[in-house]
Amino acid sequence: METYAPPLAVPPVSAPPSSEAQPRNLALPLALAGVIAGAAALRFAGLGIQSYHHDEVITAMRVIPGSFAHMLHEVKVSESNPPLYYVLAWVWAKLFGRGEFELRALSALFGTAVVPVAYLVGRRLASRRAGLILAALAAVNPMLIWYSQEARSYALLVFFGALSCYFFLRVLDEARGRDLALWALSSALALCSHYFAAFPVAIEAAWLLVSLRILWRLVLPAVAAVAATGAALLPLLSAQVNATHIGWIEKSRLPTRFLEAGASFLIGETGHVIAEPVRYGYAILPAVAVAAALALLALRGDSRERYGAGIALVLGLGVVALAGLAALVGKDYVVERNLLPALLPLAAVVAVGFSVGSGRRIGAVLAIGLCAYWLAFDAYVTQKPNLQRPDFRALSQAIGPAKAPRAVVSWKLAADPIRWYLPGQVPRMYGGRERVREVDLVVKPHAARRPVNLPPSFRRVQRLRLDRLTLLRYLSRRPVRIDFPQLKALHTGFGEDAVVLNGPAGWHVGPAVRTRSGESAFR
Repeated sequence: METYAPPLAVPPVSAPPSSEAQPRNLALPLALAGVIAGAAALRFAGLGIQSYHHDEVITAMRVIPGSFAHMLHEVKVSESNPPLYYVLAWVWAKLFGRGEFELRALSALFGTAVVPVAYLVGRRLASRRAGLILAALAAVNPMLIWYSQEARSYALLVFFGALSCYFFLRVLDEARGRDLALWALSSALALCSHYFAAFPVAIEAAWLLVSLRILWRLVLPAVAAVAATGAALLPLLSAQVNATHIGWIEKSRLPTRFLEAGASFLIGETGHVIAEPVRYGYAILPAVAVAAALALLALRGDSRERYGAGIALVLGLGVVALAGLAALVGKDYVVERNLLPALLPLAAVVAVGFSVGSGRRIGAVLAIGLCAYWLAFDAYVTQKPNLQRPDFRALSQAIGPAKAPRAVVSWKLAADPIRWYLPGQVPRMYGGRERVREVDLVVKPHAARRPVNLPPSFRRVQRLRLDRLTLLRYLSRRPVRIDFPQLKALHTGFGEDAVVLNGPAGWHVGPAVRTRSGESAFR
């Protein structure tokens, strides 16, 4: 009878049962527990300090308030992601609330849970040492920390993607039906977290179909179940396709966005997400450490280590390649956070490089150095407002309650956070004319001068600097009727402008209509 040998057999790694081996046996669990505890501390400490950003406000203000049916409707008409995160966040918010700490804690939990899964992935690819290094890298990586503190679906995407990768490796190793079922389940949950999970899942499915073709009776049902999950999401995806969701992405060149994604993987979000230029300089030292890990792997790694790293490399670069191909032949959704499924596999390649047996000492020094740099950078970010989300909470407090009909003009992605934090807020304006007596501009410091197209009756009465934001307040002796396209052309310095109309209690603006997203707009 023909026998089947799994293509990725891991030799047993166990120490002899002697008293000398006991400290070694305890050292690894203790070290891993410390890494997981550190990851939790990094994610939960200061979780509510930064104010909500644009996408988080959409979650808290538009999607999850109200009934379960309302949440599902909002996911369909105003979101561009599958529903799993919003289902969990809806339940979570009912239990704990929609404050920054409370709502983000859900992502922080999943972000922390990624770390032990990273250990399991690294161990399957190469060794326990590689697993511990990968867990440490995942614990302190600035990009993973950033999205573990974001009230969006990215922490779920990374977690279920990591689980899918782990069970994929187990199937390659042991070819058991239970592992295939767990791979199918985790892959389906990853697909329900984010559409970009389709890329690593497709690579894993194709790999299983080819490498385990002799066991097709086991593999085919698992792959079919995952494919059925993807097919079930297609009607929702079709309903969510909206140029306003992704139009901003294509305004920059695809190679530039890949370069920005590479920098973000090394230092977190330092670019357009926080309305700042990407800080490539901070990524130089991590890039050098990554290059050193690859050199160690190439020069000193054995065949087993190279093979494990090769699997991770195919998964990581495969996600990038498939996303780029989809952008060229279909819809272009390539942006750094959407490429997060590639981050952990690529980090696994680095971890295997640091853990090669014949370069253990230098690998340990490099791994500790990279973790120390990332840890220092994580702390540095907490002290630098220009590396954080804009402080819309402090900005809205500075703007204060409206004493007269006014228009608050900001850049587009700031409008919803201002509405969330501003007392007495009313819906954002989409067009028409309104009478206002006060105009508040939220601008960059270099744009802090009088706009040329502001009516001459407005005089500046306040200029307030809030870290990297500047508030300019203009007041007229009497209300002036202004076209909203005119207000949107005041040039805040951040890009496309938007307007929030705000007035004192009882103030009313002209007839409201319902938009596609369910918001009220005024004409």
